[in-house]
Amino acid sequence: MLAVAILAVLPSQARADDFGKIVHSIELNYHVHRNHRWVMGFAGFLVKCTGGFAGVKSFKGALFENQLLSASDPDSSLDEVVQSAGEHGWQPVVKSYSRRHNEHHYIYARQEGKDLKVLIVSVEPSEAVVVQVKVNPDRLASLIEEREGGRRQASNERMSFR
Repeated sequence: MLAVAILAVLPSQARADDFGKIVHSIELNYHVHRNHRWVMGFAGFLVKCTGGFAGVKSFKGALFENQLLSASDPDSSLDEVVQSAGEHGWQPVVKSYSRRHNEHHYIYARQEGKDLKVLIVSVEPSEAVVVQVKVNPDRLASLIEEREGGRRQASNERMSFR
């Protein structure tokens, strides 16, 4: 009961995770709305229920397709919101900005127990994507190794000179 009262008092922005803050910032600054919201929610639900594929334990996604993502200067506030994720333990992996094409791409990661969370933000003039996944790195590595081993073996058989 106390938790419900505390959550009711806190503003929604304070309760939101970094994924939610970034999505809200894009909606607010670029004056756009998410597309396929229920599909992305359903995908996250399926990942959670099925245990995921290749070690993926959770999935959140937001798509902004075929929309004009332009405003006076939203880029500085987007940078601030994405970089504030670093205050919550996210480590920047990739930051890319193209002035020519007006594109922003960010990839952040953070360790969460034995798992790894990855946050990907990509904003282009006509679309934006925000994705957050939680993966088991050991299970993902074993899947990659299994797939790579099969390819290596098949390619070695084709390349052998007998």
